[in-house]
Amino acid sequence: MEFRMVTKPGFDVFGYAIRTRMADGQNHRDIPAFWQRYMEEKLGETLYEQAVSMAEYGICDDFDMEAGEFSYIIGVEARDGAEAPEGTIRRHYPEQTYAVFTSPKSTHEQFSDSIQQTWGYIMGEWLPKAPYVHAAAAEFEYYDERCWQDRNELLEMDIYIPVQPKTGEA
Repeated sequence: MEFRMVTKPGFDVFGYAIRTRMADGQNHRDIPAFWQRYMEEKLGETLYEQAVSMAEYGICDDFDMEAGEFSYIIGVEARDGAEAPEGTIRRHYPEQTYAVFTSPKSTHEQFSDSIQQTWGYIMGEWLPKAPYVHAAAAEFEYYDERCWQDRNELLEMDIYIPVQPKTGEA
């Protein structure tokens, strides 16, 4: 699987958050269920008015490695000066260098599995062998028009992993 390096300028996100655990793959159940609720309840509609675009983020943040927990935020990039809609959170993410991976194109039915398999490859195979280490910053999924079911037969999205060179490597 190929990747590209991107330095993303700082940005603000409005969104909805849950807290999940990595133990027993709980996050692999909680996050798809959270997205399902987000879409069924049309929560994104409360965000788009204040957003840069209709692209959505799924952000893994606020890690507690001892407890094996993290927050997962579904949100949009906020326009300058925008106010967070009621019931949402606002987070700022500073400029960061990311390794960006695009999930394989898949049908709607296989999209969630494709995303989870991409994560598995990144964390289980790529990162341990890469000349980079995780930069201990938020990592995120980026969902744009490539994954809109009403426009595409096959869907894909990007996963951004914050990285820095391994010590002693350029």
